[in-house]
Order: sequence, then structure tokens, then C-alpha cells
Amino acid sequence: MKKRLDQKILPYILIAPAAIMIAVFLVYPMVRNLTLSFYDYSLAKVNRPFVGLQNFKTFFSPENQQAMRFWAAVKRTIIWTGSNLVVAILIGVGAAFLLFSNFKGSSLLKSFVLIPWILPSVITGFIFSLMMNERAGIITWLLRSTHLVDQNFSFFATGGLSMFAAIMANVWRAFPFFTLMIYAKLCTIPTDQVEAAKLEGTNAFQMFRYVYLPFISDTLSSCIFLCFIWTFNAYDIMKVMTNGGPADSTTTMSILIQREAFQYRSLSNAATMSVIAFTIMLSIIIVTRLVKKIIVREK
Repeated sequence: MKKRLDQKILPYILIAPAAIMIAVFLVYPMVRNLTLSFYDYSLAKVNRPFVGLQNFKTFFSPENQQAMRFWAAVKRTIIWTGSNLVVAILIGVGAAFLLFSNFKGSSLLKSFVLIPWILPSVITGFIFSLMMNERAGIITWLLRSTHLVDQNFSFFATGGLSMFAAIMANVWRAFPFFTLMIYAKLCTIPTDQVEAAKLEGTNAFQMFRYVYLPFISDTLSSCIFLCFIWTFNAYDIMKVMTNGGPADSTTTMSILIQREAFQYRSLSNAATMSVIAFTIMLSIIIVTRLVKKIIVREK
């Protein structure tokens, strides 16, 4: 009886440290954040009354300035996330197939492809800020030297160029994740499928469309969802490179929430924005999953 009791208790003892860490650093902050969204909680005020859904009503009021700023940040976040995903997927999958082809020098490239991914985001953002600096940046200097841009060109002069610069930095960091995951999956593809397709006389596009793509689709889907979550919540690269400027033209939800909490000291507004942002992100994931299931069933 004692042995059986020990066998029943042992699994819970082993997972207890991880469960405690998750509860302290994940569950409690989420519950606390949700609670703050129902209060008028500001570090500049002594009284912090319960206001119910009033904070949410404020951000869904079309005439409210805070609501206008927030939904503008939502739009920029969606553009930022979508652009990063599309470019990172194209480059990452292309690089994976390039490595899979085992060209001369591919072994050396495999050793370096992980470097952008393992570098901290802050370091990546700082390096790209230096390379794109309007006075001493190597990328800016090359563009000017080749007369592709005028001598007064700056990546951070307008909102569009600033967003483009931040996307370049984030894509450079993100694409190795797709490359390594897809390459690892490609290395496990059954050779009989590939040989059978070649015997049927398939061309390169048909081979990709009907053999490789179905095989890597599940791995690619998982990578897309993970990268979507990371990019949607990205803060450090945008903070280091643009800090939301110029004139809030690159202010995403993460930047705006940070400002609301630590610059304007309104924790309730920041918590409300976080809850809405989380709901938007979760809704996109659920809808995408449902659409994927419907497409798979139809096939």
C-alpha cells in the first residue's frame, strides 16, 4: 500500500516546482492584470475605486482620444505582425530547402544560421540601429554610395521607413527559427515518396506542392503560430530602434501599454489594453485554427 501511495504521489511531487513557478510568474500576473482592468487604478491617485466595465467602455468609445490611439496601435501591430510573418516564412522556408539541397558549403552555413536567433532582441535592435544610422550606418552609407537614395536619406525620418527598418531587424532574427524547424522536418521525409514522385516525372514546383509542402505543413503551422505570438507581443526591438516614433507612427500595442503603465502611471488603462490585446490575439489564433480545420476537412 505504501509503495502504491508513493507511486501516486511521486508524479505530483516532481511537477510541483514547475507548477509553482507557472502559478507565480504566469497565472498570478494574468489574474492580477484582469483584476486591475476593473478598477480606476493610477499611481498618481490615492483612491482606486472599482469601476466595473467602465475602462472597457472607454476604449470602445469612437470619440475617446485614448481609444483612437489604442486602435491605431492595434492596426500598426497587425501590419507589423503580418509583414514579419510573411517575410520570415518566405526567407526561412527558402533557406531550409537551400540547406536541404546539400550544396557545396551548406555545412558551414548550418553552423551560422542559428546566430541571429540566439542573439537577444535588444542586441539585434541596437546593431541594426547602428547599421541604419543616418550619419555612420553602413547600410545607409552603401545606399548613398550607390546612389539608390539621396544624401539626406534616413531610415528613421518617416513612419513607413522606421517600420520597415524594424521589420528588417526582426525578420533577420526570426527566419532562422523557420529554417531550422523546416530543415529538421525535411531530413525525416521518407525517401520512397521522393523517389516515387521523381519516377512520375514531377517538376520542381509539383514536387514542392504535392510532396514537400504536405509533409512540412504541420511543422510550418506550429512555427507560424509560435512566431505570431512572439511577434504580436514584441517590444524590445521596436523600443530600441524607434521607441514608437516618429510621432507615434510605429507605436504598437506593447509600446503603448508600457507607456500607459510606466510613463502615464495608469495601471488600470494598461491592464485594460492588455486584456483587449490578449483577446484580439486569441481570437485570431482560434479563427485561424477553425479555418484550417475546415480546409482540411474539405480536402
